[in-house]
Amino acid sequence: MSLQTATIIGNATKDAEQKVSKDGVNYVSFRIAVSGADNKATFYNILLFGRYGEVLRDSITKGREIFVSGRLSISEKGYISIIADYVELLRFPKRKEEEKKEEEMSIDNKNKKK
Repeated sequence: MSLQTATIIGNATKDAEQKVSKDGVNYVSFRIAVSGADNKATFYNILLFGRYGEVLRDSITKGREIFVSGRLSISEKGYISIIADYVELLRFPKRKEEEKKEEEMSIDNKNKKK
């Protein structure tokens, strides 16, 4: 018996795209950036096949935090992909207004402590 699984949490680098393989199979493709302890990102291509991909395609947008579980696949060119068995949509990306408000609140809190 053998087992190969990959589980990652990261942010989508762009919106998901619907594609068709050479064999005529429909799938959805997107990339996820995963930050390491050294603040360097590792990029993974994620592939979702069948109806599962079609259902999730419009919800996978740039910046969205996503949990992916599946099996690793390495192409002839050395690209690392994950054939997803399970995808969970986590947080939406912050809007610029929200980031600005959080920054202002942080500055106000620091000033109050002084």
